[in-house]
Amino acid sequence: MRRYKNLSVKKVDISVSEKIAAETGIAPIVAKILYTRGVRTKEEALGFLDVERLSFHSPFLMKDMDKAVERIKKALEKKERICIYGDYDVDGVTATTALYKYLIKKGANCSYFIPERITEGYGLNKEAIKNLASSNDLLITVDTGITAVEEIELANSLGMDVVVTDHHSCRPTLPNAVAVINPHREDCPYPFEMLAGVGVVFKLLCALEDDENTEMILDEYSDIVAIGTIADVMPMVDENRLIVKHGISRLSKTKNIGLRTLMKNSGIICGETVVKKINTTTVGFVIAPRINAAGRIASATLAAELLLANTEAEAEEISERLCDINRMRQDTEKQIFDEAVLMTLEGEYMNDSVLVLANEGWHQGVIGVVASKITERFGRPSILISLDGEIGKGS
Repeated sequence: MRRYKNLSVKKVDISVSEKIAAETGIAPIVAKILYTRGVRTKEEALGFLDVERLSFHSPFLMKDMDKAVERIKKALEKKERICIYGDYDVDGVTATTALYKYLIKKGANCSYFIPERITEGYGLNKEAIKNLASSNDLLITVDTGITAVEEIELANSLGMDVVVTDHHSCRPTLPNAVAVINPHREDCPYPFEMLAGVGVVFKLLCALEDDENTEMILDEYSDIVAIGTIADVMPMVDENRLIVKHGISRLSKTKNIGLRTLMKNSGIICGETVVKKINTTTVGFVIAPRINAAGRIASATLAAELLLANTEAEAEEISERLCDINRMRQDTEKQIFDEAVLMTLEGEYMNDSVLVLANEGWHQGVIGVVASKITERFGRPSILISLDGEIGKGS
């Protein structure tokens, strides 16, 4: 049995949409669609339809960007030990690798750390902070850290400075870091909030270049930044449109050995020829899942190693492992999905407003994806819980 959703259609102010159509020459139905996406004027419509009209905002409009740049440049000048602390999804991996590649190119004494999903969980953890503080002077978080108030206080007490870059929702109390860069800060005047974590890192790289070499940053890193932006399902408007436009263009001729090898092993490139059109669908459903699978089933560090590979032999070995891990992820998801569907159909759940399902041994790394599929299958919210003895972890 499938429960269908009740759909509500957004109301359109016909006078506004007709004016947009008349002033731009676009079809009335397109003007209506643009209206439902927040477009109200000719200028907004043309900006949405013609990416060439868009431009990047100054990174220094972002709160604390100047403080972050000053601290990182000091670390570069004094050869301080820097560690990048990332997240284990595609956004976190691409953010980690983009910043790492940039800092290494600048001669930094730099390393990176990505926690294990199963054993360490999401975000900063105190044990990791203790270990990192013993061998680093500066910690830079990417795609994480905005809620890590206690962990960053611990870092401070151990003598390690912290710069936070993140894009997740902020709590009333921000971490006591040297700089907290997040476009969602209430006191941040940045005109575009919907950057991915890797998008915030992209703005940091532009700022470290004093906002004078954006084209160079795009040329070097837009392929990686675009993958993280697309994988994190960011809205394709404003700066994200520009990032993805440049990134998609770069992917077919990427200089990144690991990315090119992964595209060969996933059938996008044959020999030296691109045989599948590279667009957001290709990235979202072919490239990103293989990177993401590492953090779900194995270790996200493996995906980072691919994007940082220096030789084709190294990239080939890692790429093949990621493709194998992705197939394992698909098989695991299917098994859990089939079991969850059977539990729903055979149990007394069909009239429940919310489906709450639990089973021993369900893999924690994929139950969130399966929960989404169960919601789509049965048309209601769902929670899946992986049981391990008396402990249950849900998504």
